[in-house]
Amino acid sequence: MKNPPLLNKIQMEPYKQKFGSKKIFAQSLMPVRGPEGFRKLDYEFVEKLNPTEIISKVIDHGFNAFGLVVKDTDGATLSKTKVGWNPTGRDLVEEFSEICQKRKIIFLLSITNMNDAYRGALHPETASIHIKGGKNFKKGDPGIHMDGEMRINLPEGVSFEEMRKKIPFLTDKIDEKIGSARNARGMGYIPTTAFHCPRSEHADYMLELVKELASNYHVDGILADYIRYATDHFDYCGCERCRSAFAEQYPNKGAPNKPKKLKGKDWHRFRMDNIVAYGKKFNETVKAVDENILTGWFNLPGPKIYSNRLTGQDYYGLTKEMDCALPMLYPYLAGTIDDGKYWGALANLMHWYSQRNMKRRFSDYGKEACILSVTNSVECNAEEMLKSFIAYDYGLGISVFKYYGTSDSQWLACKLYGKKLAQQEIGDYPPNQDDIRTILREVYAEYPPKVAPRWWKKEQNKKKKE
Repeated sequence: MKNPPLLNKIQMEPYKQKFGSKKIFAQSLMPVRGPEGFRKLDYEFVEKLNPTEIISKVIDHGFNAFGLVVKDTDGATLSKTKVGWNPTGRDLVEEFSEICQKRKIIFLLSITNMNDAYRGALHPETASIHIKGGKNFKKGDPGIHMDGEMRINLPEGVSFEEMRKKIPFLTDKIDEKIGSARNARGMGYIPTTAFHCPRSEHADYMLELVKELASNYHVDGILADYIRYATDHFDYCGCERCRSAFAEQYPNKGAPNKPKKLKGKDWHRFRMDNIVAYGKKFNETVKAVDENILTGWFNLPGPKIYSNRLTGQDYYGLTKEMDCALPMLYPYLAGTIDDGKYWGALANLMHWYSQRNMKRRFSDYGKEACILSVTNSVECNAEEMLKSFIAYDYGLGISVFKYYGTSDSQWLACKLYGKKLAQQEIGDYPPNQDDIRTILREVYAEYPPKVAPRWWKKEQNKKKKE
């Protein structure tokens, strides 16, 4: 895309003060998701991880930053915690923190906030409430549903009843085969998922957990994921806390004795303000421990009707309260050409849309917004990954999602791209298309592409003729 947005000096200053003038190139790890990618929840796998090998591989492949998802949507906190729930008994935060300090690599924590399956099983009273009924739920039901993504296998010798004691949000329903849709590729027992009300005691629990992490470990940044409402339901949250607060803040002028309906512009503004208020508390909690810890918030960019009405995220409001905005730009989760022309075309369309949408919405973050994009390596190929690297680098660099699920060809592409990025200063435009093709020529020499791109075919045909 011509003339992509680029951060100005003011926007880059929070990053520069913390990390210096070199661009960031970050790799992330989601420990509970297992060795392949998205679809599994696997606590046994967590116990087998080797942090030393992981950080060595990250550094050897050109990355200068590492992000650990310390708490995922299941609710497990992989630290020595007095506040949270750690079914693994392993303190991965301490292990990775020590290694990252020793190897002089930036260490970041990502923590899931409003989505928490474990807390939903134990404390359904803090879950968001449905304002109206739907296909599989009734008006007034808590927002606890079957998870759409993660599946769980029973370890050898472990019964369902034993597994249920360890994972109280596990159901006896099972996916016995892979679905045709890309988001239906999990097999195994289906857990539940839960979205919590940002006005509930769950918010207090989360802030205590954030304070514990900031206080007990050496980290460079603590980043808030799922700092929003759910994307699969439009009607959260109809709990009495929200109803009372909404009625007080936006009284029904036309009929004072009649409760105002939970819809319309005032309702959307109310929901966004709830999330911003929580984001402010999140930032204040971290900064009260250590002013130097970078804070940030993740968002799934889309049109305003999506962010304002569905997720309840005020781009400007949240970015104003935190150090950094982290747009999650994963166009190639929609498909890859390696799975066929249809999936490749669909993903390229999403990539085209993502670039243009970000260009339109860039100013919504604010004139002083520090913006670092996160993109995917899983479920796409090396060229598709590199296309995202250069499309969503707005001057600070790029973060990659994620360690497990990245193919050998992509690891090599990352290593070569990291060398390019190490030569750049923040504020520079990313490497160009010619740089990407230079990298891919070397990658394809070792790992021939499953589906050769047109430019590669032309070059190979030309060589044959010569």
